[in-house]
Amino acid sequence: SGLFRPTGRIWTYRDTAADCYPFYIWAAYYTDKKLLDTVMIETLKAEQRLCNHLDRLPVRYDMDAHKKVVTDFDTMIFGASEYAKDGLIPIVEITGKDYPWFDRMRGIVDDIFKHAKIETPHGKIPSTNIEVNGELLQLLPRLFSMTGERKYLDWAHRLADHYLLAGKFVPSRLSDHGCEIIGGLGLLFAVDAKQSPEKFARYKPHMEYMFDEILRRGTNSDGIIIGSLQNSPGPHDNVTMRDGWGYDFVGFLDYDLALGTRRYYDAISRAMGNLLKPRYVKFNWDSGSRDNIADSVEGGLYLSYRIPVVETFVWADREIATVLVDHTDPNRLWGVHKLEANTVRTVLIHTMLHTRNTIARPWQQGLQLGAAPCGDGICVFMKSDKPYEGTLEFDIPRHRLYMGFSEDWPRMNAVPEWFTVEPDESDKYKVKDIHADSQRIISGKSLSDGLPIRMEPGKPLRLIVTPK
Repeated sequence: SGLFRPTGRIWTYRDTAADCYPFYIWAAYYTDKKLLDTVMIETLKAEQRLCNHLDRLPVRYDMDAHKKVVTDFDTMIFGASEYAKDGLIPIVEITGKDYPWFDRMRGIVDDIFKHAKIETPHGKIPSTNIEVNGELLQLLPRLFSMTGERKYLDWAHRLADHYLLAGKFVPSRLSDHGCEIIGGLGLLFAVDAKQSPEKFARYKPHMEYMFDEILRRGTNSDGIIIGSLQNSPGPHDNVTMRDGWGYDFVGFLDYDLALGTRRYYDAISRAMGNLLKPRYVKFNWDSGSRDNIADSVEGGLYLSYRIPVVETFVWADREIATVLVDHTDPNRLWGVHKLEANTVRTVLIHTMLHTRNTIARPWQQGLQLGAAPCGDGICVFMKSDKPYEGTLEFDIPRHRLYMGFSEDWPRMNAVPEWFTVEPDESDKYKVKDIHADSQRIISGKSLSDGLPIRMEPGKPLRLIVTPK
């Protein structure tokens, strides 16, 4: 069929397409782009050919029976929104509009609203499911910024009006399958700061109420957001902790950055600073699975990009090294939940932190690559146990060049931009080779295309790269 089989005989859109497929695309992008351009695109073509059911809205597919598994309308809408938000957004964030995943994402969202049935005073919406509508609120500001088409912003406002304008809206579920609307409303609010000032002003008090109530009735004694909103003020230490706490705080960050305030800075940084407490060592985030730990660390890394709390970096390093990456069992990766795709995702986000978004192409076993801040640039270390010849590729401001955002707004399903270069000939960078005691001036385009690298076995390369 050309489809992935990580969850049995059925290709599903809420699991396989949304959770597994995109992060193996990430793995291909960072380690083997030939797979990206062949196997991964072939899978995209296959799922559209085999699974599209109502225009471009897909249903599940039985790979053994070779036929679609037709579902009811609401289930189809749920799967489509899951695929577009959890599956296609992460791909588009690192590949932009030049790859076909963008058109797939756009087509699904267009048809979700084409077939919207739920009447509201603000216009038709596609679902009463808060998770579906939260996912769409994360999609629509992106599509508006990428295309400039006002319909996407109008649809987003239709959803935001539905939830916010009635007053005193706070989602009862603060973890996965409910928390998506918090980050979605936050991203829309940030985009509205410039694109729709009247909505921005109207939403502001409602956003504050939602965030303040989450802090008041949805945190434990360490300030970390719990799984569900409680009826009384906290702290709440005897309730279930879940893995979506960092995702929720992303919405808080959008609010502050859009307004240029620090209203929630102390609350977020306090929660982050408490992660090194003994209670969070191998902590049971919901079910204790690697999937849940990976989600928790992912959220912490998004926050760390904005608020660099030392304890959170140390905590993330520890969780990656002691829980998520385990080399003691060579067979562990096979036969587990969704091929541990969410772990793949979080490990790659963490990797980009420690390489400052630089990528060695081609990748090979035994190659070491790391980078760290150095003044207004970075210092890079490379070493290989066998001869290596390739390129060192530098990241670009994807938020602006791919996503069309005026600012690098906090958002889920995106790899933070720890260090980027402007990919043109006019922007110049100094590249100093420490061992050769030499220095060159190189354009940002050349760095984004890939700096040629040649290394002898065991002989390290150390570079300092700074804007000229």
